[in-house]
Amino acid sequence: MSYYIEKNNLIKALDYARKKSDYYLETKNYAAYCDMMIQKSEVYRSFNDMVNTIKTLYEARNIAETNHLLEKQALVYRGIGNINGIIFEYTKGKKYLHKANKIALQLKNNDLLIKTNQGLTKIFFETQSDSTLYYLNKVDFYTKKSKNLRDIALNQNNFYNYYTSKNNNIKAKKHLDSSYTIALKIGDKALIASGKNNLGVYYMTVEKDYEKSKQEYLDIIKMFPNGENSMDLSQAYLNISYAYEKLGDYKNAYSYNNKYLDLLDEKNANLYKSNQEIEIKYAINKVENEFKEKEKAILEKQEKNQKLLLLFASLFILAGFIFYFYYQNLLLKQKGKLKDIDTKLQYKIISATLDGQDEERNKISAVLHDHVSAVLSSVGLHLSAFESSLTKEQVTDLKKTRALLKDAHDKVRDLSHELVPPLLVKFGLQFALKDLCENNTNSLVQFNFHSTLANDRRFNGEFETKMFFIVSELLNNVMKHSKASKSKLLLEEIDGKLVITIEDNGIGFDSKNISMSDGFGITQIRARIKNMQGDMKIKSKIGQGTTIIIKTLLHKAS
Repeated sequence: MSYYIEKNNLIKALDYARKKSDYYLETKNYAAYCDMMIQKSEVYRSFNDMVNTIKTLYEARNIAETNHLLEKQALVYRGIGNINGIIFEYTKGKKYLHKANKIALQLKNNDLLIKTNQGLTKIFFETQSDSTLYYLNKVDFYTKKSKNLRDIALNQNNFYNYYTSKNNNIKAKKHLDSSYTIALKIGDKALIASGKNNLGVYYMTVEKDYEKSKQEYLDIIKMFPNGENSMDLSQAYLNISYAYEKLGDYKNAYSYNNKYLDLLDEKNANLYKSNQEIEIKYAINKVENEFKEKEKAILEKQEKNQKLLLLFASLFILAGFIFYFYYQNLLLKQKGKLKDIDTKLQYKIISATLDGQDEERNKISAVLHDHVSAVLSSVGLHLSAFESSLTKEQVTDLKKTRALLKDAHDKVRDLSHELVPPLLVKFGLQFALKDLCENNTNSLVQFNFHSTLANDRRFNGEFETKMFFIVSELLNNVMKHSKASKSKLLLEEIDGKLVITIEDNGIGFDSKNISMSDGFGITQIRARIKNMQGDMKIKSKIGQGTTIIIKTLLHKAS
């Protein structure tokens, strides 16, 4: 693998990895299999094939977890965490990196501690978290212990990015020079490209020397004539476009900006959807395997009991009658267990699917807000740059174009807010539900909101989002089906649990006849609440209204 990668023959490296991983799996050498799959994922990543990168890591994860290979689990978790960080799945990325870091501490593996903390540093920096400096210092501590020049250079580069974001240009330049010097010393092409990118930014933003900045980006573009290392190359395209714009060369600025957008679209087109599909398939597959194992155990136990009963029946006819009744009773219990397992399986599959939908909703909202909206704003700035050089007739057309662009920008923003209400994110569950009641109140039905919780009471963000959409669906049912004129929503904290009560004075229904077949909406809600370690009770009689009580464990804000 190392030989083929060094010779840049990635096709042969991938073919070799496929053959060896199949061999290791067949011979049950699971540790070597995991190592080969991790290397295989790195080859896919060098192709910018993120879909196969994630698939390969999930296959390795399954083997590592099944065979309790702690070090391999940590390496796989670290890989999955880094990929999720690249595609803006920051919450999921932090989850996997923390899992990897916990195992690395348990194993006292210094090299792995460097890698996991590097990944966490990157995510916290990109999300502008106050924890960034904490993880930078942790990486600095572990790299000094290992004395690995490449790791030291990477962390010096990270210190540069951090101090640049804090506008401390003196410290930033000091760390940048240190990183670039080490990169040149060890001849690492990727590190040199990263250093040149940062030097270009420094010359552009601090020294305002756009010509010098432009030259650094041209050097990077020459380093990768075949489009390899698309991350540094795409950054170089974007930055050189800005440098040309500052130099007044709008033609080249426009050309390189298009190259940046083309490279970005090519890289990310199918990645978000594929990652989510793989996560959902993995969760469902895991639940189905658990069901099959339990079913097999029950069937084996049933077969064993049957043989035992037949033996006693042949020896004692009278005892055979007694055991016959016992056997029938046992079968009924086992059927009940199988039915219970089947019900739990259906709930878990529904919950896993809904969790996937929630993550997809949050992901789409984040992409619309952080990426599409930013690109539209960037287009608006470029249009503004061209306005001064246009005729009156062209300026009129340009204003129409900008009006259309603003309309598109507003629609993207509104869609982002529909997917994840901004009031929920900023102020929490109470304020979002109060606003929901006020918005749904009309001449036909009045929704009253009450809460005994403190005004500043917050919970875990994921928990608040799930509860908001559960209550939203139940209030929607009140409007559609209850024919009620009044409804009340109450939030309480009782014995360490969040209790949500929804009452209405509508026509009611027979709550004793509710089953999984009576409306997929109620089934979805019940499955989700069970997965949140809670329960839901429905009290209703025909003509006497309906009361729904939801109790869940508290999920404190992290």
